[in-house]
Formats: sequence, structure tokens, C-alpha cells
Amino acid sequence: HRIHYDRSYVTEEEGYPGLIVHGPLIATLLVDLVRRNTDRKMQSFEFKALRPTFECAEGRILRVSGEPQDDGNTVALSAQDHEGWLTMQATAVLV
Repeated sequence: HRIHYDRSYVTEEEGYPGLIVHGPLIATLLVDLVRRNTDRKMQSFEFKALRPTFECAEGRILRVSGEPQDDGNTVALSAQDHEGWLTMQATAVLV
């Protein structure tokens, strides 16, 4: 989709402030966060994009974070854009 690679199109035709980061790429970063922080296998992973994430220019940071849940098997994950907006929520279940 052009919104991910054609800056002129996305800003002039679609009216967005910049390129839109591909949602599954952000989901992959969340999966990677889990994999780097546990030796356990992932049984399932679900995610929901909540709002667009725009390209990360200088000074713009995409923050990914995870919080183990009380059941010991579930991790609640999220992504926030450079303004602190929640852009994606996800859940990973570990075995």
C-alpha cells in the first residue's frame, strides 16, 4: 500500500502528516519484545491496531512495552507513538 512508502501520496492525496508504519511490523516488534525477555514458548498472540503510527523521524520514538499478568502465562503488550498515544494493544500467552 502506498501509504507505507510514498510520502508525496500519503501527505498530498491522503492528507496524513507522514508515512504510516505497517501495523504487522509493529506487532512483530511486540512479539520480539516477548521473545527477548523469556525462554518460554508463545502459544498465541493477538493484536489490535488502535490508531495510525507515523514514520519515526529524528526525535520521534515508537515505544513498545509489556507487562506480565497475574496468571503467570499472559503478557499484556502495547505500542505508543512519539506523542504518547496508544497505537496498538496485544496479548501474548506463554506455555
